Amino acid sequence: MSILILPENEYEAGDDQQNVDWEALKSRVAELEKNAARTIEQTEELSELYCTWAIELSENNNSFNEIFALFAKAETVLQSTLAQGEDDEIRRQLGNVYLHRAVIYNDYEKFELALESYAQALETLKPLEDKGDGETKYDIAGIRLNRGIIYQDIGEFEKAKIDFDNSFTAFRALEKISDFDTRFYMAKVSVAQGNLFWDMDEPLDKVVDAYNRAMRLFVELIDIGQMEHERELANTLMLRCKATYENYINCEFESETERFNKVGDILVDVERGIEILEKLARSGNLENRFELFQALMTEGTMFLDIDKKQEAYNVFDRSIHDFADFIDIKDPVILNSLATAYENRGVAAMNIGNLKDALTNFDKTIEIKEKFLSKEFGLSKEEQSVFLPILVTSYANRANVYASLDNLEQAKKDVQHAIEIIYSLQEELGDELEEIKQLLEDLVQQWQ
Repeated sequence: MSILILPENEYEAGDDQQNVDWEALKSRVAELEKNAARTIEQTEELSELYCTWAIELSENNNSFNEIFALFAKAETVLQSTLAQGEDDEIRRQLGNVYLHRAVIYNDYEKFELALESYAQALETLKPLEDKGDGETKYDIAGIRLNRGIIYQDIGEFEKAKIDFDNSFTAFRALEKISDFDTRFYMAKVSVAQGNLFWDMDEPLDKVVDAYNRAMRLFVELIDIGQMEHERELANTLMLRCKATYENYINCEFESETERFNKVGDILVDVERGIEILEKLARSGNLENRFELFQALMTEGTMFLDIDKKQEAYNVFDRSIHDFADFIDIKDPVILNSLATAYENRGVAAMNIGNLKDALTNFDKTIEIKEKFLSKEFGLSKEEQSVFLPILVTSYANRANVYASLDNLEQAKKDVQHAIEIIYSLQEELGDELEEIKQLLEDLVQQWQ
């Protein structure tokens, strides 16, 4: 995520989204390209137009090669001008070209190329940072945050930690220049640090401290009227709850009562997060609604863990009822989450002894999962290999219900379906599913 925005110019318009006047943009680009004696200002303008063009194409999923050819043109005109004599604004613009390009490389999951572009941006902007330029210091702090997130995504945790530490230190040093902006980015870095510590299996206190720092900063911004940060506050609170919950799952307690009490304390915070997300979801924004949906799923899972069966069922029931329209959204992640809600409601139904209801839910789970694995969605084999193991669980759950209803023939069919899926994944996942396959085969033996 870049901390920079697209440069403003006369070729952009609109309130909520940019509407580029393509005819005017292309005409102006052609005019500037023909001018061999461009001024510094005209060179900057041409570079900005190339970037505007490339970014707009990327937002509409246009040709990868065309997008990066435009960035190459922007880079060339700026480097050529810079070679004729040092100019701070041209250098700043070149750094921004590398930054924009890195962000889009990251969007296309070209991580090595994104890292290379971030390195070019840092090298290009360093002379301006050395001069004490505040705007450049902001950009560099943001670059280190962005680059750290990529390092974390590819598993280079130590490099990510260095970038996050440097980014936070830089933003904190800039706080006197722009109190509100730096507070926001310090919060963003703190969230990133919490996520990193979680991935690195650092002690829970370290993870929670990072999230708490982020939450304090978001609250300070909300207190001065920047209500748009409520969403970040709620999501950070949910992250803290999930990290704490995961830690409690792996901890040994003196009694189940103690563990239930600990999870109960987390649920109080989960409810706080849900209250905020409920307010935001009323806008109808899909992203806000999906975040509320996920928060409810977290709450239901915790209820299951502390054996509050009916409460868990009620939460999953609400998730399905309030977000039934997700079935029409052609997004595998959203559909998989909806399928999981049905599956969780099925598990909760089993726990309260309603086997027929459980069967209905598992039927729906399998129907949805098979829907987004069909040709209609066009997922690659690699993408399917991510979702197929989840379908194995669904068939196994339904098989258990059929067996409990004394329909052993159908139970065996579901187990066979699950085993066939496992065999189809051997190439991608190797022996990872062998243990599950053995458990399924043992189930069949028990039913003989």
